[in-house]
Amino acid sequence: MNQIKVNNDVENGVYSIEEIFENLKDTDVLLKIFETKENLDDVFKNTSVIVNESTHYMHVQNDDASIVIGRNHLKNSEKKVLYLDIIHELVHVKQQRQGLDLYDKSYSYVDRPTEIEAYAIAVEEARRLGMNDREIFDYLHVEWISDEEHKRLASRVGILI
Repeated sequence: MNQIKVNNDVENGVYSIEEIFENLKDTDVLLKIFETKENLDDVFKNTSVIVNESTHYMHVQNDDASIVIGRNHLKNSEKKVLYLDIIHELVHVKQQRQGLDLYDKSYSYVDRPTEIEAYAIAVEEARRLGMNDREIFDYLHVEWISDEEHKRLASRVGILI
């Protein structure tokens, strides 16, 4: 993660992944996610990153797999959090390209298979970075889930607090 540079002082607009996350493409976890260098190159060539004021964190648009990042999140969050978030969102890019519905309403957020997969990979990467289970548990917290759902999500991705 040390070789990755996050350009967090950008204006609202549309960017390539590499314009925001320099050297991200060289991380081992992305080759694991996309399986081949050709797939990874294609994702980096064809995925837009939209920075705006209306998004709180990051998400992937279900229709075109663009990654949307809240400008405040980009400017003010720790590099480690931004790194784990972009890994999580790139799992969603892969899922969207496979034709999966990223926002399948038949599941709650913490039970949605696409979220479990994306969080599981982010958790594995967090562990590789040396984060302990308490730090990862805190990372998994988002405002739109209850404390019970937070614990359920953590448990589903192997974090037991």
